[in-house]
Parts: sequence; C-alpha cells; structure tokens
Amino acid sequence: MGRKFLLLTVILAILAMASGCALLPAGRARVASSNQPEPTPIPTPIVPITPTYRVQRGTVVKQVQFTGRVAPSTEQELFFKTNGRVRRVLVKRGDMVTKGQLLADLEIENLERQLEMAQLELERARARLAEAETALQANIRRAEIQLEMAKLNLQMQQAQDPTPRKAQAEAELEQAKIALQQAQAAYDQIAWRNDRGVTPQAAALQQATLNFQKAQAAYDLAMQDIATHKYLVAIQERQVELAQIALDELKRGVDPLLKNDVSRAELSVESLQAAIADAQIIAPFDGKILSITLIEGREVAAYTPVATIADPHGLEVSADLQSTVMQELAEGMEVTMVLTARPGEQFKGTIKRLPYPYGTGGSSTDLAEQDKSTRVSIETLPEGAQLELGDLVRVTVVLETRENTLWLPPQAIRLFEGRRFVVVQDGDLQRRVDVKIGIEGEDRVEILEGLSEGQVVVGR
Repeated sequence: MGRKFLLLTVILAILAMASGCALLPAGRARVASSNQPEPTPIPTPIVPITPTYRVQRGTVVKQVQFTGRVAPSTEQELFFKTNGRVRRVLVKRGDMVTKGQLLADLEIENLERQLEMAQLELERARARLAEAETALQANIRRAEIQLEMAKLNLQMQQAQDPTPRKAQAEAELEQAKIALQQAQAAYDQIAWRNDRGVTPQAAALQQATLNFQKAQAAYDLAMQDIATHKYLVAIQERQVELAQIALDELKRGVDPLLKNDVSRAELSVESLQAAIADAQIIAPFDGKILSITLIEGREVAAYTPVATIADPHGLEVSADLQSTVMQELAEGMEVTMVLTARPGEQFKGTIKRLPYPYGTGGSSTDLAEQDKSTRVSIETLPEGAQLELGDLVRVTVVLETRENTLWLPPQAIRLFEGRRFVVVQDGDLQRRVDVKIGIEGEDRVEILEGLSEGQVVVGR
C-alpha cells in the first residue's frame, strides 16, 4: 500500500509541473525555452562491418622465420686449468693473435725454476746415455771383428787336414826302410874285414839308419797331427761360439738403468710442462680476441671462462630458438636470409647445426661444443655486401609448399573445443561448415576438405 501511494504522489507532481508550464504566457514560455541548453543529438550507432573472404586456389607455403646474429663460425671460450693469481695479461679485446701465442698466465715462477732444473737433469741423462751408446757401437764393432777372425781361424783349421801327410810319411818311411836294408846287406858282405868301420859300406849303413829314424819320426808326427787335428777344430769352434756370445751381449744395448734415468727425467719435464700449460692461456688458432676479463694480480678459478677467441674470417648466423621451432627444423635445410638493416640484400645458407637433442651440436664434452645455439652457414652473399659481427639477420626456412590448392587466411577459420569450422555466407543466410586443413602458412591456410573455390566465408 505504501509503494502505491508513493508512486501516485510522484505521478501527480509530474503532471502539476507539466500543467504549470502550459499555463505560462507565450512570451515567458519562449524566454524559458531560450534559456535552456541545446540537447546533444544522439549519434547513429556504427554497425561494424564483418570481413568476408573468398576461397581461392593458389600456393600455400609453410615456413619458419627467426632472427639471428652474424657470429664467427669458429669461436672458443678460453680458461685456465688450475687455480691461481694472474701474473700477466698480454692481449686486450680486439687484438688479432696467432695460433700458439701466449695470451695470459698465472704466477708460476716456482714451476718454471723446477722445469729448468728438470731440463738440466734430462740433458745430463741423455748425455750419459749417448756416451754409453757410442762406446757400445765401438765395442760391437770390435766384437764383430773378433767373431770374423774366430771364424776364419776355424776355417783355416778345418782346411789344414793332416791326413794326406800320413801317406807321404808312410812312403818316406818305407823308402828309408828299404835303403836301410840295402845298406845293411852291403855292410854284411864286408863285415869280416878288420877295417869294416871305415869302409863306405859302414858309412852308408849309418846314413841309411839315420834316414830311417828320421822318416819314422816324421811318420809319428803325422800320426800325432791327425790325432790332435779334431781337437784343434773343436777348440776353434768354441772360440767362434764365445765371440758370438760376446757380440750378442753387446747387441742387447746399453745399461737399462741409463735409459730409465732418461725416461724418468723426461717424465719430470713433461709433468712440469703440463702444470705450466694449465696455468697459461694459449691461442688455439689464428683469430681475434672478442672478450677478456682478466686483471693482473686477481685470483681466478680453474675452468672458468675468462676470454673468447674467434676466427673473424669465417662467419655464420647464430640464433637461440625455442624448442617448438627447432622441432620443425633439421640440419642441412636450405634457408634464405636478409639483413634487418638492409632488407633488400637477400642471401642463401644452410642450417649447419642444431643443438642436442635436435641435432649434432652441444652433445660433446668439449667446452667449444657446449654452444646451445642454432648455427646457419652463409653460402652466398650479394655482390658488394659486407657482413659485420653482430648484424641482425632474418632467416626464413621453407618447410613445405603446396601448389594449386585451396586456401583461406588464418582469420577466416574458427576453432572451438578442437573443432575447426568456417561460417559460409549463402545469400542472406550463414551456416557453419567443418573444414579439414593442411599446411599452415603465415598468411594462408590450406583447405583440404569442406569448401570449394569461390565460396564466401565470414571472418572472425
């Protein structure tokens, strides 16, 4: 009841105001109206125009684009392999260096002194070994000569066979025996004579007796030579054997302890050299120092990168990509590139390396291969084009191309709960049509099923 009374009161008040205005004189009414502000006209609402697209036939290209920077193809981070305090920094950022050049080192004076002493000891050990080897060669030569002489003596003994002299001695002994018998017979014929002792027969018998004794002695000597010859040959064979043993012993080489001394000294030198090398940074190749963060007198930790060297003559493009992009790529794919600062200069290249597990990069334990970037080689450059380290490059990789296929722009296709469809305009009517799409390009999407060429589709 209270609400109805309140509503009635408001209506009556409005009617009274309206009647009061109507009762005003015409002049006052005009004055009153002239004092009121002009009402703002209500603008006509703008009806948004929904874009439409026509299904066309043409080429659809699926491609990947990303931005990279011009980088050296050969680049390596440098570090010490031991902790220490920096003694010298011999280069600065931007310096060109050559392979093997010393770039920086730690305080290693103690190691250097130890190395000098070890090198002196190595020289002495080598000198002692060389002296022993020289003496050994002389001794070997002497032993070889002794062996040759022993063999010659053996051959001579073997050649001096006394057997033929036995026949000669037998013949001479037989002749002397016959002569003795004849002299004895002649003497016997005059043996009755008192002067037989001074007769020629007695003298002849005496001479024949002496000749027989001489022949007998020669025969005995010949038989002795035959008996001892085999022993002389055996003795000489032993001489040859002894000479061969002496030569074989010499050919075993110098005293092994001398060689051990040299080996031990070499190991000591190599160990100290390795320790010094761990405290040095050496240029691994000809290149340019891109960065160096060393300060003389400062402590540094082992295996902490402190400098970067690169070969400025070999350039490529480096880019850090998302995994979703790298999944679409493969090493060996051809690319086209343009400098963002000079978009008119297009050049070609190839995807050289993708990081692990998408390619062969980054899976090595070598620090130089720990790079997780994608590397693109530069194959051709426009005539007169110059690249500088750090230049931004836009890289385009064509993944797939479809010729003479139906397509729509991406904004014409709708997606709802996994369902892809379009809104087709048929005269004044609109209807939803499910579509099957193929490859998706930047501005074109391939239509495999659901539409035909020329149909009009309402965009989003």
